[in-house]
Amino acid sequence: MNPFNHSNLPSLPLLLWETPPGLDLILAQEGIPCSRVQAAHSLAFQRGRFVLYDGRRISGARVRATLTPDHVALDIDLLRQEDRRDPFQALVDTRAAHQSWQVTGLTLTERAGRIAKAGIRRRIVQRLRHAVGQAGGLWVRLGAFPFPFRSAFNFRVDLDESVPDDYARFARARRPLEDCTTHFVSTRAYGEHPAVLSDLLRYDSQSHGHHHVIYRDPDANRRNLRRAHRTLADCGMPPVGFAAPHGRWNAGLDEVLEELGYLYSSDFQLGFDDLPFFPWLGDRFSTVLQVPIHPVCEGLFIEAGADNGRAVAQYLARVVRSKINACEPAFVYGHPERRLARFPEVLAELAALIANEPYVWRTTLTGFAQWWRWRAERRWSVLPKPEGRFEIQFDDWSAEFPLAIEIVRGHHVATVPVTGPRMVVHLADLAYERREVRADLPAPTLARRTPSFKTAVRTALDWETVTPLADLPSSTLTDRVKKGLRWWRDEPNGGDAR
Repeated sequence: MNPFNHSNLPSLPLLLWETPPGLDLILAQEGIPCSRVQAAHSLAFQRGRFVLYDGRRISGARVRATLTPDHVALDIDLLRQEDRRDPFQALVDTRAAHQSWQVTGLTLTERAGRIAKAGIRRRIVQRLRHAVGQAGGLWVRLGAFPFPFRSAFNFRVDLDESVPDDYARFARARRPLEDCTTHFVSTRAYGEHPAVLSDLLRYDSQSHGHHHVIYRDPDANRRNLRRAHRTLADCGMPPVGFAAPHGRWNAGLDEVLEELGYLYSSDFQLGFDDLPFFPWLGDRFSTVLQVPIHPVCEGLFIEAGADNGRAVAQYLARVVRSKINACEPAFVYGHPERRLARFPEVLAELAALIANEPYVWRTTLTGFAQWWRWRAERRWSVLPKPEGRFEIQFDDWSAEFPLAIEIVRGHHVATVPVTGPRMVVHLADLAYERREVRADLPAPTLARRTPSFKTAVRTALDWETVTPLADLPSSTLTDRVKKGLRWWRDEPNGGDAR
């Protein structure tokens, strides 16, 4: 079948007409050009042949009256029918829940994103790709990594506690991975340790906040993050990225990250084991990119009863291998203090695994975020040409990163490096390889927990014991109750003087 028959309209971008934001989110992840129709007039629909609309919002009669015979209208409501819940709502869900992984006889539990969104993304994209193909279209996307890489590796380090000797031990084990390690620094832990800060100055080092806590209140987050930002900037490493303590995310945190102009954050209570995305805030997308990681770290093994690093090393290596095989980012994380510093075999195992992987991009999270944001800014189209050819046109050509397009047909993918703002590709000249995403990792299950009265009170008070008593606000009744309870708790022990 000629994929460009019957029309001279551009095959891409896909035109989005009254579709939910979850669709925008996954098309951006997939690297498919799309354009939202703001006003339904004839000129707006000349930018593309394929028009995606939501049958729950637009009637079929209106679609037929608006579009021309050259257009192909695809009702995305049909993509919902095989799911118990609305997949587009699930894709923008920001709730977290306790998830459990069964690993070598251990139950590892962590609070992470409530919904595993990567699986939903893959299912919806596969259905949409099939629908476009059945209608005579072609699925052309931007590569997820700079050409010629097929995956990317990063080890994320969260520096939570003030244990300089453990940092020094970790630093020795880190040497084979120095170029692909990103450090997120709690400045309360290391702000007064110049030797550690001086060493971190040589590497990708970003903010983990001052106090190791995320608040519901935007003002409390603002004070905490700005304090950390000043400390790191004064040391010569102004941060552009953030990782939330315990992976916790909320809209109040995102508001502060936007104010600080941060490029990205990495918060697994919002999303994990997925491609990067910009969170939906209810009326717009955030300007702060989320870079998901795998949320299982060595601490969960220790909490579950493991007494050495071998099981940790084997599990994280399995995660990385699975991600590489699936052509996805392989981003894992851990903590030096009292953990990785005592388990050097973990980093050694990961270093050995990626040492002989020439098509795995060894990158920092900051470098990857810069790449992904650049990729997201590309504006391009696919135009049909005679004799099974198509032309790729970039509106804003940039050679900052080496880029490739991927033509997907079923389970087969052809990769073509982009050489300039315009290039013609002949389908008959393409070489395809079989590429399938395999689920080689144990899938998490929701850990059902019945909310208690104590939990409800803690949630209402935004209860935590990390912030020093003197730093707690007292402007609202809730603040005063929390501060009073903290005083009652800490006073017998002399309070917290830090």
